[in-house]
Formats: sequence, structure tokens, C-alpha cells
Amino acid sequence: MATIVTCYYLLDKSKHSSSEYKKWINNLISNLKNVNIIIFTSNKDRSQIDDIVKKNNSITYHIIEKEIKELIVSTKYSDIWENQYKMDPTPNCGRGIDCYKIWNNKFSFLKEAIEINPFNSDKFIWNDIGNVRNSNVFKYLNDYPLEKNISNDKLDIVLLNNFNNNSQLFFQNDVHFSGSMFGGHKNVILQLEKLYYIYFEIYIKKNKFIGCDQQIISSLYLKNKDKFNCIIPHNSTIDPWFYIYQYYST
Repeated sequence: MATIVTCYYLLDKSKHSSSEYKKWINNLISNLKNVNIIIFTSNKDRSQIDDIVKKNNSITYHIIEKEIKELIVSTKYSDIWENQYKMDPTPNCGRGIDCYKIWNNKFSFLKEAIEINPFNSDKFIWNDIGNVRNSNVFKYLNDYPLEKNISNDKLDIVLLNNFNNNSQLFFQNDVHFSGSMFGGHKNVILQLEKLYYIYFEIYIKKNKFIGCDQQIISSLYLKNKDKFNCIIPHNSTIDPWFYIYQYYST
């Protein structure tokens, strides 16, 4: 059985209110059936996420306490974030430095989950914990995720907008992929984890904004297309950003 990997950190500055996030988290957790889930969170937030997940007896979960200051993007790249905040092209959208860190730590979260692997899974999914924002997603959650729908040798990810320039090296305001959800076999995830942080460092050296992981994923894709299964949400009945729920359930 595949393992879902996610995180929960209640931030002082985020794109939505804490009450909205709690509602959306409940939407996800309460509707899952017979799944394994690993949740990274802080010591101060653990009790809140514990209270939510323990209400669903049909899921098996493992909580890992890790403070934001302990994330690899915090410890290894401690001196970049203030400058990144100044570079943010959309400073009024509600995101801040801790958001940048969490988004750029997704592959590191996945790597740690794979190394621990408490459920002995071969396939893993990154799943933002607060993205079930509409009840039309609920019908897909009972069967999510069907392991047979998860690729064996590629990373499944939703392609929202095609590329016009396949030789483009850096992306800033461009939106191509949904970074909210992606999954695959642990082997390809570990390969892409190494590559992600190589590109992460290239962006930094070139003084590019890296607050949003989706732009680095775009660069990663254009140089490693063989490792990606780009999913086009043609028949989506839900928000295309979260189409993986439908794709992995039908």
C-alpha cells in the first residue's frame, strides 16, 4: 500500500486563515479510508493534528515532529531567506519565509519518509494537507490512492499549462505544474530529490526567486522529461490543481 506524505505547520503568515486550513484538513483526513499517512509537524502543532487524525479509525498514521528551523532548507541554506523574501514577485499574496521553506522541503520530507518507511511502501505521494477545499472532491477520497494508478518509474504530476520554450532555464512567475500533489515509486522520488536540490542551488547562485517549488520543478522537468508522467486534467470534475485525487481514484 502506498504512503501519503504531508505536513502541518500553523504559520503566523500564510495564504489562508488557520480556521480555513483546519476545515480543509478535516475534509481530507475524515474522508480517507484504509490509507497510510506520514505527517510532519512541530511540537506545538502536534496536538492539533493528533486530534484530527485520531478521529478516523480507518487510517494508519505516523507523526514526525520536526521544527521548521530543523528542515534541511533551514539549516543548509540559512542565509538566503531574507533576500528571497525581498525578491518575492507577489509579496502581498500572504506567503512568507516559512512558506518558502516548507514548499521547498517537500522532496526532503519525501526522502525522510522513504528512509523511515514505517508502512513498508514502495510508492509515495506528496499531498498538501489543506487542499480539499470543495465537497466535490469527497467522492474520490474513499478509494484514494489506488496503488495501481501510481506510476512505477516516473513522477506523476499535473501539468496545468504547456511549455512554449523547451530551452528555458529558469522560471519565475510562470505556472506549469501543480506542486500540491505528486507521486511515484520511491526510486524515482529519490532520484528527483537529489536533482531538485541541485537545481535549487543553481537558482540561488543565479539570484533567482525560489520561494515557490513549482518553478524549480519546471526546470527539473525540461532537463529530465523521462522521469515525469505529465497528467493533463482534460476530464477533471474538480479543481485541476488537485486533479491527482481523481486520477489516483478512478
